[in-house]
Amino acid sequence: MTMRRQRPRIAWALGGGGARGFAHLGVLKVLKEENIPVDALSGTSMGAVMAVLFAAGTDLKYLSALATSISWEKFVDLRFPRYGLVEGKRIIPLIRLLTKGKKLEELEIPVRVIATDLLTGEEIVFDQGEIETAVRASISIPGIFTPLPYENRILVDGGVVAGVPVAAAAEMGMDLVIAINVAGELDSEAPRSVFDILYRTFEIMSKRLDGIQTEKADLVLSPEVGKVGTVQFYRAEECIEKGEIAAREALPEIKRVLEEFQYKKEERAEYGA
Repeated sequence: MTMRRQRPRIAWALGGGGARGFAHLGVLKVLKEENIPVDALSGTSMGAVMAVLFAAGTDLKYLSALATSISWEKFVDLRFPRYGLVEGKRIIPLIRLLTKGKKLEELEIPVRVIATDLLTGEEIVFDQGEIETAVRASISIPGIFTPLPYENRILVDGGVVAGVPVAAAAEMGMDLVIAINVAGELDSEAPRSVFDILYRTFEIMSKRLDGIQTEKADLVLSPEVGKVGTVQFYRAEECIEKGEIAAREALPEIKRVLEEFQYKKEERAEYGA
């Protein structure tokens, strides 16, 4: 009797990074073109945005065109409220539109969106409910976006506890976890505004945490996004290209990891382990 060959199932952990997160688009484009499986996704901050859009079946070419042509300033509702500089209300209709009004549990691919409870320090994992609510929580960089009150919690950016959500991906029941880290490099220029100081502080904290978390992944892709700033959304095209390059360069390694896992699985089955 011939045993039917079953491929490994892969969960992809998409890290946060503001504008650098557009590199995820480039990676996902290559994965789709090369028929590399995307069986589950976890995402933090911009990684969460890309995860839900991909899982909703949004056309990647359309997303790339949108990312490089849209005026992102229109979605930054600067009001100087008490607990943050940006209220974040304008992003909600855009996410709802692009995900076709679906809920997380209705997506074609399972997705977990990561946020942080400011009251307890807990990692909050969304796997059901309104996509726009989960994303709004996940992108709420402390001091920049106002926190999101949600079910007796106060939620901020998932990057506070899980910049690259490998642990959440590992809990999705897949065989392998591949992380995409878009941390980039720190800008050597001195901060010139309160925004710069806040973003830089968050980047330093996240960069240290990301290195620890990605150690638990089976493979890590790190697009060379350089010193693209967190809010330099006008550099979207550059980041998308860097993501494509990183994914194509990593294809042999991705395939090696898949084949190695499959070989070990078949070996265990053969010897009854």
